[in-house]
Amino acid sequence: MILLPAIDLMGGRVVRLAKGDFESQTVYSSDPAAVAARFRDAGAQRIHVVDLDGARAGRPVNGEAIRAIAATGVPFEVGGGLRKVEDVAEVLSWGAGWAVLGTAAVERLELVAQACSLFPGRVVCGIDAKGGEVAVKGWEQGSGLQVAEVARRVKRVGVSLVEYTDVARDGMFTGVDVAGAARLQADAGVEVVASGGVATLDDIRACRQAGLHGVIVGKALYEGRIEIGAALAAARGE
Repeated sequence: MILLPAIDLMGGRVVRLAKGDFESQTVYSSDPAAVAARFRDAGAQRIHVVDLDGARAGRPVNGEAIRAIAATGVPFEVGGGLRKVEDVAEVLSWGAGWAVLGTAAVERLELVAQACSLFPGRVVCGIDAKGGEVAVKGWEQGSGLQVAEVARRVKRVGVSLVEYTDVARDGMFTGVDVAGAARLQADAGVEVVASGGVATLDDIRACRQAGLHGVIVGKALYEGRIEIGAALAAARGE
């Protein structure tokens, strides 16, 4: 199982939000590249980068920080505000290995299909849920759609990996929704990476035992609850 350390960007800085609330941010670093390099040196195979400003603006915003992360040489993906195929092309040109489509997966399936066609194997869909309903626009709006329905839609147009976040757990150390992620993986027939609420190494082990493809860990790393080396070892089953 793969473990993806998270870097959330606002104003070029590394931050974390509680329950996706833009008004409840904590700043952890003003040097995203240094954070990425630390994860790289610990052995991370892939980093999950979110352009929070982009998620609100509907277009990529933190280009300077993303290019700086790319310069460290660590493989990474970028999500947040990718609403046009040109946006996908832009973040990939900045050095991202993969683009994560969220709102577009719900509102513009044709964009997901086009991106998958142009950039095969490099498109991931992020499905963020509040009470089982998929949330969009930086988690600020509901969609009326259920998680598995959206996952099946994006699979049909070429997406093989979905990142599932229970927004209510994000940044709250309440434990990841392993059962929900595993159910989604089984129901939709896609590989699933779980996100939101990871608090201990046991959460990571539970994701591995459930057969998930991966898990994203953010705030627990920044708050010192989990050490990155130990987290990566737990993901490998060590």
